[in-house]
Amino acid sequence: MSTDLKNTIYSVNIFNTNTAQWERYTLKGLEPMPKAENLSVYELADYSSDFDKLYTTYIFTDTKTLNQWNNYRKAIGTPIRITRAYCSVKHNKDLASKYPGQVAKYSQHIAGKAFDMVPYYGNITLEQMYKIALSYWTFVEPDYSSHIHGDARDPGSPYYPIVQYGSQNVYVATCQDALYYNGYLTLTDIDGIFGDITKSAVIKFQKDHNLTPDGIVGSQTWSALLPDT
Repeated sequence: MSTDLKNTIYSVNIFNTNTAQWERYTLKGLEPMPKAENLSVYELADYSSDFDKLYTTYIFTDTKTLNQWNNYRKAIGTPIRITRAYCSVKHNKDLASKYPGQVAKYSQHIAGKAFDMVPYYGNITLEQMYKIALSYWTFVEPDYSSHIHGDARDPGSPYYPIVQYGSQNVYVATCQDALYYNGYLTLTDIDGIFGDITKSAVIKFQKDHNLTPDGIVGSQTWSALLPDT
């Protein structure tokens, strides 16, 4: 690993689902993750071991996801290793190119709502982790042959929810990251708040892609924004 993830400074953005407000921190990778237990900041970093690359130094997640992690980790009762958590749109696309058919277009990792996990030094089996995960995560991937995937998606849909002017949540940050990936926003515009700049960028994107230019990111706009996997 060429990047010192533990000493890198990260912009940590946590959406509090109880207050509907963002909480923001500037932290070193080795520091404890706010709102979480038994978790360091660097474990959520947008790092790819496949490409030995740190894609971004920002992290987006929410308290619902961290609460599910806290409860799961407490139930496990022993250290486990996170192999992937937050993942930018560019990172997700690169993984999809390397592993065709194995990476979701509407990945909950992009929204910071998913953890991929494995045993730490064989202190628990994947099968044991899977059985416990079913009680604590909203969704658990049925294939646990290589890792456990647990996420805190909104139940009932594998897709992303509608976001529009005035929205604040991790999916707004996902939308902004996709707009950045497509060249319609700058990196500093990614803040998880759907304001005037984001609405203007969405409308321009919609016009350029023959979509209804209403500034609302629904299923058709999401499909066009996110690169195919």
